[in-house]
Amino acid sequence: MRRVALYARVSSSHQEKEETIESQLEQLLVYARQQMQQEIPPELQFVERAVTGDRLARPALDRLRDAALEGAFDVLLCQHVDRLARNLGAQRVVLDELEQEEVEVIFLSQPDLGRDAQAKLLLNIQGAFAEYERVHAQDRMRRGRLYRLRHGESVPVQALYGYRFQPAPLPHRSTWVVVPEEAVVVKQVFAWYNEGPVSQGTLARKLNQQGTPSPEGKAWCASTLGRLLRQPAYKGTVYYGRHRADYSAIGKPRRQGQGTLRSPRYRLRPVEEWVEIRVPPLVDADTWQQTQERLEMNAHFAQRNSRRTYLLRGLLVCGTCYHTLQGRTQQGKVYYVCTHGGVHCSPGVPRHSCSVRGDVVEPLVWHSLAELLRDPQRIQAAWEAYQAEQATTPDQLRHWQQRQKLLHKQRQRLLDAYQVGLLTLQELIERQNPLEVESRELQKQLDAAPQGQPERISLETFTQRIQRALTSADVETQQEVLRLLIERIVVTDEALTVEHVIPTVNYSRLHPTCRET
Repeated sequence: MRRVALYARVSSSHQEKEETIESQLEQLLVYARQQMQQEIPPELQFVERAVTGDRLARPALDRLRDAALEGAFDVLLCQHVDRLARNLGAQRVVLDELEQEEVEVIFLSQPDLGRDAQAKLLLNIQGAFAEYERVHAQDRMRRGRLYRLRHGESVPVQALYGYRFQPAPLPHRSTWVVVPEEAVVVKQVFAWYNEGPVSQGTLARKLNQQGTPSPEGKAWCASTLGRLLRQPAYKGTVYYGRHRADYSAIGKPRRQGQGTLRSPRYRLRPVEEWVEIRVPPLVDADTWQQTQERLEMNAHFAQRNSRRTYLLRGLLVCGTCYHTLQGRTQQGKVYYVCTHGGVHCSPGVPRHSCSVRGDVVEPLVWHSLAELLRDPQRIQAAWEAYQAEQATTPDQLRHWQQRQKLLHKQRQRLLDAYQVGLLTLQELIERQNPLEVESRELQKQLDAAPQGQPERISLETFTQRIQRALTSADVETQQEVLRLLIERIVVTDEALTVEHVIPTVNYSRLHPTCRET
């Protein structure tokens, strides 16, 4: 008596919930019982739940192939050829292996045509159609998902920590619902990080001591908090399609560690390809932006980048290649050296050497900073000029609001024309899409426009606090003052160019209220 096995598969969890896998199993078991007078034991029932059929790496399929090599069965039952594989190449690999082991494969959805060349041709044609249907279905689902996301009719299914995906039947909009207990943790993490100089590892230990579970339900770690603090969703904006899979590196040696890459790397797409989606914010935009500035500054001045404490670490840059100078200590003396001027020189940059002594450059920079603070009106004028540059005039706001109202009227006219049959659905979409794109851009400009009167800084309070910090002998306090007021220091053979955050650099991380140090 020949031994019989079966293979069944569904591609998604949705199909599994609809019990299509159970219907497959019932048909296969009934066929084995009625046509072959056999009961298939559980160890010969190879079932895949929510596994795609376009690749060979499938747990149940691997067990099936191993069992065939061991001679565990003589006949394999499968409902349809696309259940075995939706890729023609993968299908031929499995069928050829089974044929070599003299295993007969029976597909219940087609008649038995034997094993001649005509039967193989028909099977290959069915496999090609299955592969075409898979690609076509994937593309159709992708385009439909993008359309709904771009038109604000849906949100990504994978919700971040602090949210829960709330599905909705068509034509209603699916949403992200705030999870209150997780939202409290997110707000607390942002508040802790913005309060003062604290590392992500310290925050992780603090959360673990409180017994707060992480998004994975395990202990918090610095990398998890780093991803959380960088998520734009917490200020109310989710971007879909930011990354693309890069398969070119698969099979190549890893840059770190041993072995080869077995999964794709993900690269950023161009910004214009991102799909922007609005969700309920957990923190305000100013708090989120302040966090990003602190993350950027902490990464640039991270202690791991230097074993010793150097006063100007991360501030000095080479005037030739514009790489950051590295601190070195030789015979008790501090030097700042460019390490990219010799063999590590970038293409197109001439070989050079750039080195300055710490006991020479550090007093000069400190004196330059003191000179700036002796003229506080310069800081006041720079702050007012910066706010004036960022301000939006009433005429601009009025123009944007009028234009937005006009776009709304045009969209309404298009809908009216579609409802009375003057426009087809395709014509409606083609005419409506440019209007919605322009409307979203106008809304961004209106949201970004500052509201109310410009912030003013207390010049006297600011100067007093900085002066007290300047008299401190603590190196960490001195570094904090330098990083607050100096963007970078360009080192050349002729001069040191100190670029202050205000007034010589447009981008400012100087807040109008300075934390007392």
